[in-house]
Amino acid sequence: MESAARRGRKRRRMLDFVRTGAAIVAVIGVLLSLMVDPMIIGIVLLLAGGATFLRAHDGTKVRDELEIDQIDAARDAMIQRNLRALDDFRIQIASNELRCEERTPDGTVKPLSPNMRRAFLADHGALLVLTREQGLWQCIPHRPIPMSALWVRLGSRVASVLITSRTLLDTADCDLFDRRMEWLLSRAEKAGAKANSFREAVQMIVALRRPDLDGLTFERKKELLCAEGFGESRMEKIHAGIYPAFNNFLRSLPMHEFP
Repeated sequence: MESAARRGRKRRRMLDFVRTGAAIVAVIGVLLSLMVDPMIIGIVLLLAGGATFLRAHDGTKVRDELEIDQIDAARDAMIQRNLRALDDFRIQIASNELRCEERTPDGTVKPLSPNMRRAFLADHGALLVLTREQGLWQCIPHRPIPMSALWVRLGSRVASVLITSRTLLDTADCDLFDRRMEWLLSRAEKAGAKANSFREAVQMIVALRRPDLDGLTFERKKELLCAEGFGESRMEKIHAGIYPAFNNFLRSLPMHEFP
């Protein structure tokens, strides 16, 4: 990601140079078309410069940042999960859901301005949460960007990407599990019909943790619950932590309130 950011900065500098040169050529074309006869020479320069300028300008709008799952370190499942959590927090900082402050060298602490928060969503904005090297932050094309150390107040917030149906099933503390299920069901009730699939998934998680099924293999649990009317395919996805309806709705919840 660091090398991609440095390449991106060089690319943007080159595009800025091309835009400047193209603008100069276009201006020369205008002057020649007014001062020189025939006008065709100036018109050709104007069209060529204008077309080059527009093409270079469009190039500056193209994001060339690696996606989080393209980072080499993300090949390890644990590191990949942590990177996704950081990416989740980055989005929360940009939307002002998480408090983020800049600590200047003289010890002054000041909150980030709304415009500076937008840098977290800009091309290569992930560098703000992935590295402390402020020289790399300069690769972010958005301005202004933070210039000093950042303090993020997480409080009790939990990244939604760290919570799946699988991690809920593995909750060792029974009291904590019950409180989490109660919280999730209350949120589903507030959401109404649009959370039906999520509500049914929570009910299936509770069923898989029933005391009378304790000690059984998943295959045996699945057999018994299918006989009660639970869907086999959905149960397998929930057991694996990859049920989209559950994970997608979970991301919309205020996870800082999650038990």
